[in-house]
Amino acid sequence: MGMSGRYVVVNEELVQSIQSGEVSVLDCQVDLDIDKTWQMLQFTLNGSLLDGEPPLGYVVPLASQQYLGNYSDMDLFLLDHKQVLEAYMALEQLTPDDIRARFSLQRMLAEGVYPVMEGWDEEEVFQEIVQTLDLVQALFQVTVENGNSIIFYVF
Repeated sequence: MGMSGRYVVVNEELVQSIQSGEVSVLDCQVDLDIDKTWQMLQFTLNGSLLDGEPPLGYVVPLASQQYLGNYSDMDLFLLDHKQVLEAYMALEQLTPDDIRARFSLQRMLAEGVYPVMEGWDEEEVFQEIVQTLDLVQALFQVTVENGNSIIFYVF
């Protein structure tokens, strides 16, 4: 078991229910679980373990500006509809070549990006990042189309 990044699509009513304690985020449907790639995505897109400039900083929301609070015994981060749209549009513009230019397995190792380890195959890790970004982009697209927001947390 490890630290898995999870996206939950929410509307305003569900956000309020989570904040009031009526609903636990753990009881909500997980719309996308990116497993242990969350920090690798964050680092690849932003060159940082935690913060990143919008709109790519919204893809794995970990910045204080997105911090919703500690509910259900975990830190939750909220992307409102507008932020989801901005992130989706930014992802739509990224090509695999753009991602490759940002990607460095050696920098990840040097910075202690979780769960990267010595001996990992660089091309396999790169392909996993591209595939995961495709899944995130698809989720963001549906979320935007339905007028919803996203809660992200690491479990």
